[in-house]
Amino acid sequence: MNKYEIVGIVGEGAYGIVYKAKNKENGENVAIKKFKESTDEDEVVKKTTNREIRMLKTLRHENIVILKEAFKR
Repeated sequence: MNKYEIVGIVGEGAYGIVYKAKNKENGENVAIKKFKESTDEDEVVKKTTNREIRMLKTLRHENIVILKEAFKR
């Protein structure tokens, strides 16, 4: 996460906040979704997060964002 500079907030939903950020290395604008803090025991949030990541890794469409990387803090 250190290679990105947060520029602002794009929106907030049930599971997290989406930030507009800039890659410090190449200046590329990106969106970062930070999931809300939850315990590892919260299976619903964990399943939803993993499902979203799996889908974004495989989907390619002009109206869907491209998942560049996923990481834990």
